[in-house]
Amino acid sequence: MEDRKLELLKKLEKSFADDPDIEEVSLFTKEELNAPMDVLRMLVTDYGPGLIDVLAEFSFIPFEGEAEVWYFSSVVTIKNNIPKDAVSALAGAAARLNFFLPYGSFGINPSGDTLAFKNVTLIKTADPDKNVLESMELAVDRALFIPEGYSELLIGVAEGRVLLSDFIDSLPE
Repeated sequence: MEDRKLELLKKLEKSFADDPDIEEVSLFTKEELNAPMDVLRMLVTDYGPGLIDVLAEFSFIPFEGEAEVWYFSSVVTIKNNIPKDAVSALAGAAARLNFFLPYGSFGINPSGDTLAFKNVTLIKTADPDKNVLESMELAVDRALFIPEGYSELLIGVAEGRVLLSDFIDSLPE
């Protein structure tokens, strides 16, 4: 199973290699990372209204008893180095926004210095590789598309340019 996951990540890497919005796409094995899983990383440039660069990471989460499904994880890092005094407002903004999202959620890492968008897609292990790859490509597309429209506002909250109350007022009722 682990070999199949790695081969699928290699195919995913190839499918995004020529994307003009992706500056760099690299596959790192679990041995290289000294981690429990292989990770495909993409540097996406000119992202969102602020035309920022974001790091997107995709992997299969290791899970005991994963005979029927795999958990395909997408993590898009929107902002690093969040000022400590902005964490509370940013967490409030992310929590309010998450209620309206159709897929995935924004969160702040445990040390409080990184804002990311994260989602997990269930993939049936019995599906043929072609179908699995299509599911992975769709998960990547959604993971990059959904947070794109909100990234600039959330960065504004993190940098103190947008008040939490103004952010909340910008959300649907």
